[in-house]
Amino acid sequence: MRGLVIRGPGELGIEELEPLEPGVDEVRVRSMAVGICGTDLEILNGQVSEQYVTYPVVPGHEWSGVVEAVGSAVNHVKPGDRVISEGIVACGRCESCRNGLTNLCLNYDQLGFTRRGGAAEQVIAPASGIHRIPDSLSFEAAVLVEPAATVLRGVMRTPFKPGMTAAVIGPGTLGLLTVQVLQAFGAAEIILIGTRDNQLEFGRTLGATRWINNRTDDPQERIKAWTNGQGVDLVVETSGSVEAVASCFGLCKPGGHVVLEGVAGSDKQLTLPSDLIMLQDLTVHGIFSYTTQSWSKVLQLLAAGLLDFESLVTHRFKLEEYEQAFESIRRKSGVTAKVVMVHGEGKPDERLA
Repeated sequence: MRGLVIRGPGELGIEELEPLEPGVDEVRVRSMAVGICGTDLEILNGQVSEQYVTYPVVPGHEWSGVVEAVGSAVNHVKPGDRVISEGIVACGRCESCRNGLTNLCLNYDQLGFTRRGGAAEQVIAPASGIHRIPDSLSFEAAVLVEPAATVLRGVMRTPFKPGMTAAVIGPGTLGLLTVQVLQAFGAAEIILIGTRDNQLEFGRTLGATRWINNRTDDPQERIKAWTNGQGVDLVVETSGSVEAVASCFGLCKPGGHVVLEGVAGSDKQLTLPSDLIMLQDLTVHGIFSYTTQSWSKVLQLLAAGLLDFESLVTHRFKLEEYEQAFESIRRKSGVTAKVVMVHGEGKPDERLA
């Protein structure tokens, strides 16, 4: 078995790995595709706290594959099934888990961080986190269920209803997924905000009704003008920029909701007027990852044809081309949404030529 291994900060390469056998309540999956996100790059750079990553680590918390073997207690999937797997391995026993907050499990454990992830050809995953995918969904597109589950959970935390208005800050993968989810929820207006025109235009093709380049325009002025001075019902921040987080409150109407999904880093500090949130009667939701419920809801939306993940796979590489794959995340030249590495005889994306 081969796999891409991060031995330590800056040390990345393909290695031979020991084959694995599933336990009684586990599933062994042949990984077919693995997505790379900014967090994987941060693991490679040594920017993730040791609380969350154990080196050496096989990355890949966004991945898909085919079941090879199941444990004796597993009966909801079988060899040959096309599947995806939740990355968080919840203990099921702590107070958070018992309250349904599996994303906040007090005994942290996660594929691609503390366990072998989808950048290995063979992965062992708890059966409780395995979900079947339809034949109509490619393995490459299926890796987007993981980030989409986080996005969907953020929107579900709010009272968002059809006909409401929203602004999305950050036209990266999370932001573009948010545009699709809001469209599925029946948003009347989806305003996408960012700094790259090509990325913003791509967002328009996915459902954004307006976009603002905040290098050249003032989002607060534009949004106030479009909404009769009120602002939008919901603001979703996905970029992780401290400045972007601070700007959310000026875009939201009184009584509205702000959802924070971007990661700024432990060394960043946010300063706000102390009465800002109170005087506008705003509700702020911090969203850390997903739950099993939000995974299931994403799959329901996909089955109903309300989400299109195929168009979000903008870069495709063989596993052996891992250096190019990680570099594409760093430079982000051209439209960039999901970068995927494929195991086996996959061909690189011709658009990169």
